[in-house]
Amino acid sequence: MKLFASIYIGSYETTMKVFEIGKQKGIKTIDTLKLPSDIIKDILSVGKILPETTSKLCRILSDMKRTMEGYKVDDFSIVAGPNIRLASNSLIVLEQIKVHTGFSVTVLSNSEQRFLGYQAVAATEGFEEIVGESAVLIDVGGMSLQITLFSKGKIVTTQHLSLGTVSISENLKKLTSASSNSLEQTYEMMYKELEVFKTMFLNDIEPKYMILLGVQISSIAERLSGFSSKKVKIKDYLDFLNKINKNYIKNFEIENDVYIDNEGFIEPVVMLYKVLGETLNPSMVYAPGVSVSEGMAYNHSYLKKWLTATHDFENDIISAAWAIAKRYGSYQPHLKALFKLSSEIFDVMKKYHGLGKRERILIQCIAILHDCGKYISLAEASSCSYTIIMSSEILGLSHKERELIATTVEFNRKPVEPYENLSDRFSREEYLTILKLLAILKVANALDRSHKQKIKNVSMRVKDKELFISIEANSSLALEKGLFKKNADFFEDIFSIKPVLKENSRV
Repeated sequence: MKLFASIYIGSYETTMKVFEIGKQKGIKTIDTLKLPSDIIKDILSVGKILPETTSKLCRILSDMKRTMEGYKVDDFSIVAGPNIRLASNSLIVLEQIKVHTGFSVTVLSNSEQRFLGYQAVAATEGFEEIVGESAVLIDVGGMSLQITLFSKGKIVTTQHLSLGTVSISENLKKLTSASSNSLEQTYEMMYKELEVFKTMFLNDIEPKYMILLGVQISSIAERLSGFSSKKVKIKDYLDFLNKINKNYIKNFEIENDVYIDNEGFIEPVVMLYKVLGETLNPSMVYAPGVSVSEGMAYNHSYLKKWLTATHDFENDIISAAWAIAKRYGSYQPHLKALFKLSSEIFDVMKKYHGLGKRERILIQCIAILHDCGKYISLAEASSCSYTIIMSSEILGLSHKERELIATTVEFNRKPVEPYENLSDRFSREEYLTILKLLAILKVANALDRSHKQKIKNVSMRVKDKELFISIEANSSLALEKGLFKKNADFFEDIFSIKPVLKENSRV
């Protein structure tokens, strides 16, 4: 049995949870501490985090540190949400935290934060059954929300919308001071945003489930009705939301002798979740009551081998990449051939490239997405592919991994830039990874340059500094052989191993 603590510095509250983790019982929360913060209020009002907010945050973190020490946790993790980067003095604040508490805080990217929440949801009972039909996973944050659409167990798309509880709350305040129908205008804006998503991406998919992920819905639902851990019919869900107003909240506090924190966010939360339910119109709503904190515990447990993930997150990444390629009209037979060939080259070169399991997923995504930019421009396919990949959320990939994929794809057609030109974006190790992945892509691509899948019965082996690729062909390989020499030279420059194409005669 292990004890793990997660500390999450969010936009408007800092949360610490202590978990008991065991292979038999999984993850169990044994203590929770939540304290409000003015981080997002400061950022929105003055563009930086004020000294008094920083001092308060340091005191809170010092108290949490003492609590962890009292529990004698085996390990812990402390992260901050991506919104902290919006503060002009974020680096100074993080340094102040380190000086006063000893904590080195990792700031998550949007992709990393969303994935942690997804890991928590994916570990809940019944998740595979839910996404096995059709579902939308809604991850609501302070400044934005992310919608992931599932159909038959596979990810169809992940889209980022500028609809968050804090941003809606601020919009309401501005409209209230300028107009008498601020609520109506805010509703109209939300309906419009979600209708665009529905029109563009749902097509003929009717989501059976809507899964709600977010701190606000968890805490409010737990306090007001207790439905957060159940599957609820859409009618009951909307009836519940329609009941919540200022009088309802006030009476609830009096009757139960409690005080509901973050009361100012309840109205925008209720508005947003009503619009989500009415627009997406699922049959059932599921709010499992988990958040980034639980995701941190699962992520750490998987990395440390304390637990084994029951959900295939790698398959999600590949499914999402295929969905993007399909959306942008990439030629599927060529992509499937390239996916297989690049994977085989990666595997046979395992002893020589020094890359790991994660990079194998990256080369597979590169193979799938390398031509997506042709949908926009044949002449500028490289630049367009880069833009598409960097603009597409792929649940499970970090922002940096997406950038590695996009850059490798871009260099497939463009000259490779020297490291000095990219040193502000990549470390030396990351740059070398790009070169290695690019070398594999180029050789694989040369083997199907005609996009006609001429080769079959491929076998590969490395011997005496040469990569022998033995193939049979069902038609002339003149085009493939012409490109192979040039791409093989680049491969040899990177790995000091020369690819040799050997065509076997057909029986």
